[in-house]
Amino acid sequence: MKLASRKTISVSEQRRNNLQLERARAVAVRDMYPALGQLQVSLVFNDGSLRTPSPQSHTFFPAARAFFRFTCPCAECDGNFDLREPVSELVTSLSRSRRGAARQTKGRLSCEGVRLRDRVGSRPCPMKLEYELTATAAE
Repeated sequence: MKLASRKTISVSEQRRNNLQLERARAVAVRDMYPALGQLQVSLVFNDGSLRTPSPQSHTFFPAARAFFRFTCPCAECDGNFDLREPVSELVTSLSRSRRGAARQTKGRLSCEGVRLRDRVGSRPCPMKLEYELTATAAE
């Protein structure tokens, strides 16, 4: 009988697995933010190089998981961008609005991860994020 070999999981793989588990355990948007009808998230990344990652766009409806952390697009990085606070502030301001109203906010974040090739020197990842959030109140 052949035994399965145990493969050690790298730190970055473990973080990625934990992030996926957190996403799976997140409550629905409708449960966390009942006043929210739709949330659009636009992400633009820049690390100062000529080959920047493609922009991303995400739309969250009431049935979606209320998980607003996005991994750094650099495959060598173990960091992520946490938008929970700006989303919460935006939805709080939206809840005081009339039905169907929309609110928008923009901001910038820096990646707090470390790139694999820079791990020896513990230099932070240079990736920057410009985000735009657009929330629409539930009808």
